[in-house]
Amino acid sequence: MGRFYPVLLAGSVVLFMVYTKAPVFGKEVYETPSSEVKVKDTMKTLQEGLDNLEEAVLKDDMPMAVKLAREVDEASHYICKLNLSNSELSKKEQQEFVKLREDMHKRIDIMAVAVDKGLPDVVIEESYKVRESCENCHKVFKKK
Repeated sequence: MGRFYPVLLAGSVVLFMVYTKAPVFGKEVYETPSSEVKVKDTMKTLQEGLDNLEEAVLKDDMPMAVKLAREVDEASHYICKLNLSNSELSKKEQQEFVKLREDMHKRIDIMAVAVDKGLPDVVIEESYKVRESCENCHKVFKKK
């Protein structure tokens, strides 16, 4: 009987989270609830852009890689310009997000320079670092 109540409580919490769509971990990173779609679309653009960029580099299609690097860079600008003052994030969380997005943008800049210089090995290495910076952010902030 002693284990019944903790199990019941845990089950209730899970049901609450499932039915209310409460976040399981992390917090959402949106300016406002209406910007959720734009943020998700931008992150999808970043993911697909990196995939296509790596493919173009491996095919030695550097003109396409240059175009894709610009698209990835433009998408990253949207994430870097998010105004978090209206978000649900605390000041400390906002500062952490700013730090993580600046790291991502710095890595994208390094990757873009490598693309412009025609350095395929550096581009691939830096694209992995960009993905790593995305993963670091998603460890802290929710990814749906």
